[in-house]
Amino acid sequence: MERGKGGGGIGGEVFLSVVIPAYNEAQNLPKTVALLCDKLSACVPSFELLIVDDASRDRTGAVADELAANDARVLAIHHSENRGIGAGFVTALSQARGEWFMLIPADLAMDINELGKYFQAAQNADIAVGLRSDKSDYGLFRKLVSFTNITLVQRLFGMRERQFQYISLYRTHILREIGIEFYHSAFFHAEILIKAQARGYRLVEVEIGYIPRLLGRATGAKAWLIVHTMRDMVYFWLRGDWRPRK
Repeated sequence: MERGKGGGGIGGEVFLSVVIPAYNEAQNLPKTVALLCDKLSACVPSFELLIVDDASRDRTGAVADELAANDARVLAIHHSENRGIGAGFVTALSQARGEWFMLIPADLAMDINELGKYFQAAQNADIAVGLRSDKSDYGLFRKLVSFTNITLVQRLFGMRERQFQYISLYRTHILREIGIEFYHSAFFHAEILIKAQARGYRLVEVEIGYIPRLLGRATGAKAWLIVHTMRDMVYFWLRGDWRPRK
């Protein structure tokens, strides 16, 4: 893991850390960073953007370094090999200075004007769980996978939330306290919520408008990732130590 040239300007504790996992996102990054900086400046007292270039094959790494060099609130981090979104989440978490932490995709995948809903919800919560407004860009297979994943998490772990893999806002100390184990699959999103609930932390759902990506290609629906996610889910359930503490 290597830090980008422009990362040295971030100092002291900040209110919010945003990780932007980026694999071949050179087209999306400049616009996304500009939009986030503009919107977050109006929503929170201070923030940092942690771009994790996941060994991209395009100019993502160079673009991230350029953005970091031009704005002290931006930090570029580089994986030497492709490790996936969960690993990017954990890498950014290890360097985050914010009281709050959230993952926002390089293509945004949300109506940026609704970002403030998370911070409003956080006034009465430890985790604001985002609910994606629609799945109109999902094909039949992906809809089936999503439905199956949600149903299994609800039934196996007694979770009442309606979604588990969209953008959420977390208290950073909770993420560090629980220890994220399954970051090699998409199950890490649900893992965080299950462990947080078991420890008595407050989860509040927030409905957020979803906007499909315009540039690049999504990489989250690969067959191997789906298999690994299901495997990790079943293993965690069988292990049994996720149950609420008495």
